[in-house]
Amino acid sequence: MKNKILAAILAVVMLMSFATTAFAANETTETESALQFGKDGKFQILVLADVQDNNPVNEDTLQYIREALDTVKPDLVVFNGDNITIDDKAAYDQLMQPLVERGQKFTFVFGNHDVEDRSFTKEDILEIFQSYEGCLAYDADPALHGCATHNLPILSSDGSKVAFNLWMFDSGDYLTNEDGSWYYDEYDSRVYDCVRKDQIEWYKNVSKQLEAENGGKVPSIAFEHIITEEGVAAILPKMPSFLGAIGRSFTNGNAYSFVPVFTRIKDGFIFEPPCPSTENDGQWDAFVERGDVLGCVFGHDHVNSFIAEYNGIDAIMTPGITSESYKDDMLRGGRIITIDENDPWNYETEMLHFHALALKEGSLIPEVTGQSIAEFRLQEFLLGISEVALTIGQILTFFIR
Repeated sequence: MKNKILAAILAVVMLMSFATTAFAANETTETESALQFGKDGKFQILVLADVQDNNPVNEDTLQYIREALDTVKPDLVVFNGDNITIDDKAAYDQLMQPLVERGQKFTFVFGNHDVEDRSFTKEDILEIFQSYEGCLAYDADPALHGCATHNLPILSSDGSKVAFNLWMFDSGDYLTNEDGSWYYDEYDSRVYDCVRKDQIEWYKNVSKQLEAENGGKVPSIAFEHIITEEGVAAILPKMPSFLGAIGRSFTNGNAYSFVPVFTRIKDGFIFEPPCPSTENDGQWDAFVERGDVLGCVFGHDHVNSFIAEYNGIDAIMTPGITSESYKDDMLRGGRIITIDENDPWNYETEMLHFHALALKEGSLIPEVTGQSIAEFRLQEFLLGISEVALTIGQILTFFIR
């Protein structure tokens, strides 16, 4: 009798164990298959950087987001940091409304302004974002620096394997002293943070796991807010360290001029010096070592949209869509990234400028902003002139060197 009772108990335990395992497997499968290439083999991402808004969220920003979503119909939206700058859930509700209404999948990374001088923690904000349908962001390892560093695999169109991967890194906000106070440099400015060693180790481990599970390296793109030293080195020439005060200098002794090398620009523009951390924990070196990252998408510098390569990896700048600063800038807008399952080791990207949407037939942006069509046409014209000037600069730089 005792043996029968014991056998019955063991059977129940095994059944419960199997049910739990099956449920966990379903959860894993659900997460892994949340993103997938379409039947046409394409996957599109809309990157929205530096919303930097509060309550109420500016209506012109919301209208841009609505029209961008309806124009691009992206498979995923990535908010690339500095998203909402106030402790008020109503602001998040307003920002998310266009996405929720359209059943839009999205994720995000943190920027330096997301928790600056605020009572909301990053964990609070992650929980707020996760309350909206369509949110795919999560904190892969709460023990890591920051919050919500994670990856999102994209399945092949037939669902047989992971064909591409997206990395989301919290690049921090500002360096702090041992007592937790902000660290200031000799110019009395706060110093930006960067992706840290434990996050880099997490990336390398997950990258190796993806390679093992899918029979080879999985091509990928990374997203984070604050540009790295290598993103700076991609566009600015190196100079003697003692001249660092008139350029960008780093604690490792490297320094770079403020004057860009125009021939290094593969696409886009640089209208202000990049603002990186002075620290460098080796993230780019890890990307090069693993050989699976095509490019890293940054925000932070509101009026830069350049793409430049460093050691085989692209630094991809995305200007802001903010209405709080640089509102009338001609670069203002989001970035579209298109990945082709049939050519996953390359990607296509273009800017969707604010003025480009405003000039489309039926756009409500001019009405919402109170700006005339002529003003948006002027921005379009100035951008065209800038493209000509950049081409001339590239030609002159080529011959001078």
